[in-house]
Amino acid sequence: MLETHRKIFEIFQQSGFEIKPDKIDFHYSANIESQLIALNIKVENIRNVTLSVEKENLPLKIYHDFNSYLKLTEVKNNNNVLILNPDNLPYSLINNSTYINFEEKNENYFFKNAISFNDFIDFLKTQEIDTEEAFHFVDYLNDISRKIVFTSLTDKGRLIVKYHNQISHFDENINLNNSLENFKNCFVEKNHHLPKFLKSSIIEYASRFDSENRIYSVFEELNEITNNARINFEIYLNNLSIDKIRKEYDEYKSKYFKDVSEILNNLTQKIIGFPLLIATTLFAIEKVKESSTFLILLIITILITNIYMVFLLKINFNDLSYIKTISNQDFKTLKENNFFTKYPNELEIFIKIKSRITVRVKLLELICESYFWILGISNIAIIGLIFNYLSFSFVQITLVLLVLLLILSISRNSILNNKENDL
Repeated sequence: MLETHRKIFEIFQQSGFEIKPDKIDFHYSANIESQLIALNIKVENIRNVTLSVEKENLPLKIYHDFNSYLKLTEVKNNNNVLILNPDNLPYSLINNSTYINFEEKNENYFFKNAISFNDFIDFLKTQEIDTEEAFHFVDYLNDISRKIVFTSLTDKGRLIVKYHNQISHFDENINLNNSLENFKNCFVEKNHHLPKFLKSSIIEYASRFDSENRIYSVFEELNEITNNARINFEIYLNNLSIDKIRKEYDEYKSKYFKDVSEILNNLTQKIIGFPLLIATTLFAIEKVKESSTFLILLIITILITNIYMVFLLKINFNDLSYIKTISNQDFKTLKENNFFTKYPNELEIFIKIKSRITVRVKLLELICESYFWILGISNIAIIGLIFNYLSFSFVQITLVLLVLLLILSISRNSILNNKENDL
């Protein structure tokens, strides 16, 4: 059959022609006449001026260009087609396979999309059923005026979708038949209520376009329309609502950011007061450096401050660990909801918030530990200064400072290793 397409196309290239509603007229040529006869095509020689071929005598349907083929009345039950396209490459449809310039192109969906659009219109016609049931997917369809009416289930408005005999030239690189099959699957018996959501989705989407062209937009976006309906259907099945999801999102966000902010404010106050604390301590040392008793009291005070700081770090780390653990548990519970299991993309906003909370907790842990080390090392340095005023030797001071640094390091590691156990 492909060879027949090629030979017939060559005949059109060799001769002037006119395609009429019922026949095709070629300029007379004995060569053209012999080629037609060789293909078993009945031809009428009119006074050696015109060669006339009845279309019904041709072994295939021939069209001058895309527009002459793209009609509902033409694509219906038409599986052997040659589109001449004089200004472009010829297209052939043979046994559901597409050929461009007589080479098979499995990734070209020109014919499949046109046929699928016709199937889409036919399917909508089957949904206009005159029954006493409360729900009708298509409320009214007139095949003469080519008008489809959808009545909204939530308000009293209605949407008119007009279709025409002409079919749009859809993107040849996209297989719209897959979207149509996805759409039809919404009407299987197990999805009893899904068509209600599909109807609302079509009304919502189609209302953005004018009534003359919205049928093409709806067909092109059937996949998006169907997926939106399925999401809303899952929300309904899981006893959720968009408002509830947004409320949970706001609560999730504000709850943990509030807890983290309280810890941050607490640390900020301490960090801001840190230079003043050091300055005050050094000023006090300078005033009492001649009194050993006061210097020893200052050492005791600083050591007590370090012990307090260790407990403070422990509390802060435990709070941050608690926030992280509970936020992870809450997020896991939310993520395991059947709705988000089926539609993981809808969880994206929650993932971003969860990520922000995790980052802030890690940052606060870093700030908390940095404050611990800076204050601890500063206090140890001050103790070293006091021991110097007390006339300790360099070796003695070094040994004391090393011991204090070791104790500080052990305290830090103990806190971090046991923070999870203290929850």
